[in-house]
Amino acid sequence: MRVRWLSWLRRCPLAAVLLLPLLSQQAKAVEPGVDIAVPRVALSTVDDSTRVFHPPLLVVEQGDYVRWQHTGTTLCHTTTSGSPCGITTGLWDVFLECFPTFLKEFTRQFVEPPSAFPYFCRPHCTVGMNGQVTVTTAIDATASDSAGTLTWSGGGGLYRVFRSDNPAFTGTGTVVLTPPGGTTKTSISDTTQPAPGSASFYLVMNQF
Repeated sequence: MRVRWLSWLRRCPLAAVLLLPLLSQQAKAVEPGVDIAVPRVALSTVDDSTRVFHPPLLVVEQGDYVRWQHTGTTLCHTTTSGSPCGITTGLWDVFLECFPTFLKEFTRQFVEPPSAFPYFCRPHCTVGMNGQVTVTTAIDATASDSAGTLTWSGGGGLYRVFRSDNPAFTGTGTVVLTPPGGTTKTSISDTTQPAPGSASFYLVMNQF
């Protein structure tokens, strides 16, 4: 999933500046809120008691990340690309809370062309522990300002707009704006303006 940032700077006249998409191809591990904006990572927790992924179905733009995070302490799980209980496609196959590494989480950037990527847990696929990551093209929404109202429009599918008082999109100053339903021409208006001398940061992502 591709994400765009928008910095809305206040003073006459109000200006909305669309920055370049963040399409990092780096191979090193990333830390949400440090290396990239937190919402760019779709999170799926790996649960011991129910033996399912929460949520199992994720939708991201090309270039975004998915993080699997093990919340338990007793069972060994994997996140493995491929059809449930089938042969791995080789894209990723990572053990969580397993000897010898006992990793608690795994984050992967999806740079592949838009497609569906099923995955499963090797030890628990027979009890339904599987999911899918769907990669889409860019949302390509635009924003325009009129008399203090910032209106987002265009884009395909359902998307959300994150507004924050900091570029890491963390803390109580971060809110999620959801446009009306529909599959095309969705739009949303935001009348909240930053305080004089400050800025608001905007991030557009798919709903999932």
